Amino acid sequence: MELGQRLKECRIALNKTQQQMAMDLHVTRQTVSHWENNDTYPSLDMLVTLSDYLGFSLDTTLKEEGTEMIDSINKELVMGKKYKKFVLLIGGIAIAFLLFIGILTYGRATQNNFIDRFNPFLKETYGYALLPEQVTTKKVKLKEQTTNKYGKTITKQVTVNMPQPVDAYVLSDIFGEGEWLKFQVGMIPKGQNYAVVLHKGSYVKRAKLITKNEVPSLYRNNIGNSDQYMKYDKKNMGPRNSFNPFSNTSGL
Repeated sequence: MELGQRLKECRIALNKTQQQMAMDLHVTRQTVSHWENNDTYPSLDMLVTLSDYLGFSLDTTLKEEGTEMIDSINKELVMGKKYKKFVLLIGGIAIAFLLFIGILTYGRATQNNFIDRFNPFLKETYGYALLPEQVTTKKVKLKEQTTNKYGKTITKQVTVNMPQPVDAYVLSDIFGEGEWLKFQVGMIPKGQNYAVVLHKGSYVKRAKLITKNEVPSLYRNNIGNSDQYMKYDKKNMGPRNSFNPFSNTSGL
């Protein structure tokens, strides 16, 4: 006897409709209909459930049905395993990509130079900035080595005033978009408190001091005069930079 016929007879013997049987087994009525018409075969797990539910011998049924059903079940098992591996692979790739984007977003949000430097979506961009007329300095102790007239090396500790990084808004285009960046320029000569900056996100590759006349004319209206430098003010100026890992600017 074919499996479909056996399932139908057992179901009728239990006074169950296809809909009632489907609800009991948590499948659709169409699925039950396909089984009974031999359009499809139940999975191996479902066969075990059906044998308990309908009260027929699974061993006898498999022997009577022959290799066609067994081959079909085996094929479904193999396809199921392949599908599961595929889903796991796609899921793993998606998680890795989201983690990667999360790291890049963190780099932009916190202005992490290292992360921005290796962000593949950011491009190196030239910008122009107005700097303070004088940089702040910090006293730092350094070791200095000298050689006396007898050829002996003498090491002594000296204190020097080390220029600190400047904090400036770097214009990336003529419309005033850019971001606040911290970078080192050393001491600033009078009249040269402007800079051309090559940067990738918050990573500053190079910065060169220039005069206002060396700033392209289309940038001058936005950049301001040499005495108009302002410190960053979050309340009035908004975020320092973009949280967008694909953008070099804050969109201010």
